[in-house]
Amino acid sequence: MEPLTLVESVLDNLPVAVFAKDANDDFRFVLWNKKQEQITTVKASKAVGRDDYDLFSEESADYFRSVDKAVLKRGKLLEVPEEIIEGKDGQDIHLRTVKIPVIEEETGRRLVVGISEDITEQVQSRAKLESLNKNLLETNQELQETQLQLIQAEKLESIGRLAAGVAHEVKNPLALLLLGVDYLSGGIDPADPNVETILTQMREAVDRADRIVRGLVDFSSQRALTREPVQLHAVIDEVLLLVKHELTRSNTKVSVSIPADLPHVFLDLSKFEQVVINLVINAVHAMSESKSPRLEIMARAEKLSDVIKNQGARKYEVFRSGDNVVTLELIDNGCGIDSGDASRLFDPFFTTKATGVGTGLGLSVARKIVQLHGGELHVSDRPDKKGAIAKLILPTKVDTGKVALTSNFPK
Repeated sequence: MEPLTLVESVLDNLPVAVFAKDANDDFRFVLWNKKQEQITTVKASKAVGRDDYDLFSEESADYFRSVDKAVLKRGKLLEVPEEIIEGKDGQDIHLRTVKIPVIEEETGRRLVVGISEDITEQVQSRAKLESLNKNLLETNQELQETQLQLIQAEKLESIGRLAAGVAHEVKNPLALLLLGVDYLSGGIDPADPNVETILTQMREAVDRADRIVRGLVDFSSQRALTREPVQLHAVIDEVLLLVKHELTRSNTKVSVSIPADLPHVFLDLSKFEQVVINLVINAVHAMSESKSPRLEIMARAEKLSDVIKNQGARKYEVFRSGDNVVTLELIDNGCGIDSGDASRLFDPFFTTKATGVGTGLGLSVARKIVQLHGGELHVSDRPDKKGAIAKLILPTKVDTGKVALTSNFPK
């Protein structure tokens, strides 16, 4: 085989397009291999001897010519990340091209040699991936919005259950105010020792009513997850104020044991109150047949050890060995959990309550809220089988990688 024929055969069998232009002859093509024919759908017999303006659009030809001149000026290899030419049926063909300046030693002729790889499939795949990613982000955003709507809907359900109790709690301070007004309406005697006491009671009644109303307004507000450092006992105090009527009506005794030096936890106060309210009301309902209903609320700080690996894969994904956490437990002496219901407690719309008493979304939404805080919620029977334990594990630091919704909190 002749040397020139061998070179041509090799070039024609390369998986990349190869072409060459004579810079001394107005950049006319002098080489055009088979792959270049396939990509451009232009035969070598029609391309050799012609220039870019004969084969491509004026806009494309201008671009190719500017690159060719830049290659000659630089005098070294130039990578062109992406070129686009019009292919068959008007479809764009995307190319990744390398151009090299070559000078023939014998003639001094300057050539621009190009090697192009067809990356159209990669570009189309990238575009599809970007489109899928965009759709995924939009779907995720819609899911987050739906989650917030679901949380808000369940919150409104809780407000409905609390409404009578809150109204009752507000009536008491209003009654004190009315008594004080009646007493003082007859005139104020500076020497009357009861005046100062009555005014103090009126101020306290106003503060109490204001606190209850503000608590309900804050609880009912709808907003994105906003976490801030909170003392856990403050959350429990607010919750017990909102559910006081439920506890009083059911004759439930509550004991709270939260250390004064307990580390802060990063919470969205309104949403986390929703979790605790749900758990307290569930406990009250579970103790409806108990002669002496008792709810224990306790919290402690602890460091997770390797034993966490044996308590569930999901939990291990959230926490790491050595993490500092705060554990909050609500322990009741109610009917406990039926063994057949244990695996379904957090299923949406599953409930053991009578029709009309609950939506079946409470625990499902509560767990979701806790997970949005980077924590875990578990409900199980007490070891003595005389009630149930709701256990919340909360991180004492913020890990931004675990925040699923928009958050505004210290870093």
